[in-house]
Amino acid sequence: MSLNFGEIVEPSTRAFWDDYDEEAAEEESTFGNLEWIWYHNQEESTDDQEMQKTLQHPFDFVLIEGQKVGGFVGKVLQNGQCKPVCQLSCGTVSVFHLPAEKLLLCVSEELEPNLFGPITQKLSRWLEAAKTVSTVSLQPAVLYKGLAEHEQEAVCFIKVLGGAGADGSLADVGPLEAPNVITGVAAGAASYRKFSEKPAAIYGCYLDSVILDSVSSAPILRLLKALRVPCADRYELKFKASSNLYM
Repeated sequence: MSLNFGEIVEPSTRAFWDDYDEEAAEEESTFGNLEWIWYHNQEESTDDQEMQKTLQHPFDFVLIEGQKVGGFVGKVLQNGQCKPVCQLSCGTVSVFHLPAEKLLLCVSEELEPNLFGPITQKLSRWLEAAKTVSTVSLQPAVLYKGLAEHEQEAVCFIKVLGGAGADGSLADVGPLEAPNVITGVAAGAASYRKFSEKPAAIYGCYLDSVILDSVSSAPILRLLKALRVPCADRYELKFKASSNLYM
């Protein structure tokens, strides 16, 4: 069956049901067959051994999610010298392992709601083992309801649920208040921890533009540093010339 303007429209004969069953099976296959692709020498170690390396010692887990956030993280994390250890087969989720900092950093650019749950499940071993879990979700500022006067002109402001900032330890971070919600893999990871009766913090970074620049990225860099993520002090957006035509 299918939905058409809120009405359930059923096929006129059962001969058409197979088509719907096939579509459902294809969707289930797409959303359920996520696998980690590990970047290592296959002759020296297996994928499971690489996973165990990330779980050997106590660590903090930080997840940052948003449109085009991968390029930003790639440039600011250890001044662009850090590479992911693995990536999900969907191509939108990568994990960085920083053993010296006892940190795992996950970056997600996934937009498909049907994949949020399966991706969270693929992160479950880290979510269960981590000492702390903090998720950072980049959101358009227009989605936030109940802006304070000083926030209406801000290029980026941050709200938190269940972590530092709500208690005043991050001066420019206020509490996330109803009816605002966080969705995506960031929310899924925090919910997983909650149902495991373990703490997690959710930070919502509300931006006036999805394209980060030196001004809008400054509060995010301060937040990442507070979460002990080794990143640059400043981010510079570099534009590429799209045309050789000059006027």
